[in-house]
Amino acid sequence: MPVFFDTHAHYFDKKFDTLPSGAEGLLESPDFQSVVLGIINAGTNLDNCRKAIDMAKKYPFAYAAVGIHPEDAQGLPDGAPMNPETTLSAVWDMVKDPQRRREDKIIAIGEIGLDYYWEPMDKPLQKTFFEGQLEIARRTGLPVLIHDREAHGDCFETVLKYPDVKGVFHGYSGSAEMARELTRRGWYIAFGGTITFKNAHRVREVAASVPTEKLLLETDCPYMAPVPHRGKICHSAMIPYMAEVLADLHGTTLEEISRVTCENVKKLFDLN
Repeated sequence: MPVFFDTHAHYFDKKFDTLPSGAEGLLESPDFQSVVLGIINAGTNLDNCRKAIDMAKKYPFAYAAVGIHPEDAQGLPDGAPMNPETTLSAVWDMVKDPQRRREDKIIAIGEIGLDYYWEPMDKPLQKTFFEGQLEIARRTGLPVLIHDREAHGDCFETVLKYPDVKGVFHGYSGSAEMARELTRRGWYIAFGGTITFKNAHRVREVAASVPTEKLLLETDCPYMAPVPHRGKICHSAMIPYMAEVLADLHGTTLEEISRVTCENVKKLFDLN
């Protein structure tokens, strides 16, 4: 059975608490571990970044990404926006020391980016956080996990300002033309459950156009469960459903998609 690396997950999400054994039950299951080579827990705020680090330390196959999601940047639990200076300083404190990064198994800055879907939106505030975290990535040499929802042009223009920073556009929903320009510049493109959806013809067309050496797999779990599990809590052991679609689109085997995407993970995140 081929194994897969989930490059974008959120196992600290409260939705997992609705499962009888919680996220821990999944992660410790032999069936899960027989399919999943590794996962990256992507933080979205300071609190769950710390949870991602704790889980990375607990499970040998888990790693952490730390960052402030554009939606989180706009609102604390009391409704007030985050302070960019103090929050970005806290993110920097998590990653500035290489030895501590290794101990905490932090391998990326993320989930960061722009989200122009949800109202109300504060575009200037989102951009402040986005650029601030791209600068942290530049200073540390860490790759980034990019969230881009209804903000393709601004996301593309922003990353172009940081040519030394590379990473992955997760849950990709942009055009084939933008994907081509990103991969030409060294970026990776990740696809998740959406690629299996009945009406996602455009996403599949884009996925078919991305060179396999720039493809990554993800779940964004507990969200975006693939067909035939739509409506259920998603988890990393569902990745073979996405991989089968990618294999078909590229005229190759499930084993080859496993091999190439795992190799891509090793290259981008500098993992042995």
